[in-house]
Amino acid sequence: MVNASKHPNIELMTYCEVVEFGGFAGNYEIKILKKPRYVDENKCTGCGLCTTKCPIDVPDEFNRGIGQRHAIYIPFPQAVPILALIDKEVCIDCKLCEKDCPAEAIDYEQQPEYIDIKVGAVIIATGWDEYPIIDSNEYGYGIYPNVITQIELERLLSPIGPTYGHVHRISDCKTPKNVAMFQCVGSRNLKANIYCSGVCCMVAMKNAQLLKQEYPDMEITIFYIDIRATDKGNEEYYTAARKAGVNFIKSNISRVYEDPKTKNLKFLVQDSLRESLGIQEKEYDLIVLSTGINPSKGTKEAIAVLGLDKGPNGFLSEIHGCLAPQETNKRGIYICGCAAGPKNIPYSVSTALAAASKASALVLSGRIRQELMIPEVDQNLCMGCHRCEKSCFYHAIKVNEDGVAEVDELNCKGCGLCVTVCPANALDLKYYRNNQFRSEIYGICGNNYSMEDTV
Repeated sequence: MVNASKHPNIELMTYCEVVEFGGFAGNYEIKILKKPRYVDENKCTGCGLCTTKCPIDVPDEFNRGIGQRHAIYIPFPQAVPILALIDKEVCIDCKLCEKDCPAEAIDYEQQPEYIDIKVGAVIIATGWDEYPIIDSNEYGYGIYPNVITQIELERLLSPIGPTYGHVHRISDCKTPKNVAMFQCVGSRNLKANIYCSGVCCMVAMKNAQLLKQEYPDMEITIFYIDIRATDKGNEEYYTAARKAGVNFIKSNISRVYEDPKTKNLKFLVQDSLRESLGIQEKEYDLIVLSTGINPSKGTKEAIAVLGLDKGPNGFLSEIHGCLAPQETNKRGIYICGCAAGPKNIPYSVSTALAAASKASALVLSGRIRQELMIPEVDQNLCMGCHRCEKSCFYHAIKVNEDGVAEVDELNCKGCGLCVTVCPANALDLKYYRNNQFRSEIYGICGNNYSMEDTV
């Protein structure tokens, strides 16, 4: 991130969002809303002194609500650029930050700013959001303080987290002696996400081993439906976790309840691989939920603003999962990482490299190669029924205000689907016109074929 901020050919526009999008490949026009930080970016040095003087405390979003931040804050220690911003929704205008800022960077008069830019290609890397288990309170999450998620555990394990790398129970700040991890929370479930989130098994094993390194005597058990460790080295990592003393029990937990005195968590479990043991009651100090991956808020905004297609699970759709995994239905717009679906870090990096390669090839070539095999519209026959528009995967044909279909030649791929669905035969594909086919058939069949036999 630091290298990107210092690169002479990279312009970082942070705390911004895309509000309008138009144009075509090689000449996309984008309107960007730059939100006010109420801090002068040219003056702020990121010293953080202003944040120490603010009297307002609110839950810290970066630490998943564990710990506090002030009304003026730096989003996280490694933020690029490392600039403070003021949360106007909770700020009380005491102006203590302004008085104590040595750089005189506080500016309460900042206003939203709109910026228009033109670009040749777009890469969408909008990441993912955690499955919102708080909405269902599954396994007592949001009700029992000692039920947390893997992301919250990662913040506890982080040296710059709210507990400086030491894992404590939320209820009493004691170090847990035994920890249970539940897999597939919000994933592989007909009532939630039907897909596998891909990374949860490995994240649980990674955090379990980190706990073992910090607390060798801690008992850790992972309750799983199936262990999915398919990538390079993952099966070996699974074996290493077992050797490190991490327990694995194949079982799907239905319900968790809390001991009101100890705040410990209890549930019933039956090991599917050892059914002879019967149903047992387990008790743990801490439960960690491996929640699934959802399309991010940014992904949903990109779909709405850029007019892209999404799959049944809400992620962005590529043209072809094998042959064109980074290309969308709009030429010059590419996707990578979890914008297209759940991915681990290596897979995200490889898709990002592929998207960057596609975008640079398009922009650096200086020209766009376009097949001439595109449909033509006979305006006298077109009746504006919108069938071609609805059937086009690339959104390359639309009915105009005059009720006549128009073809976007840059986005059209020449698949011919619109030609086949037109009830008025108003569309004809160049180089594959209907009269050409009729002539070829007549040439093959000779006297046994009549031109009047075709429609």
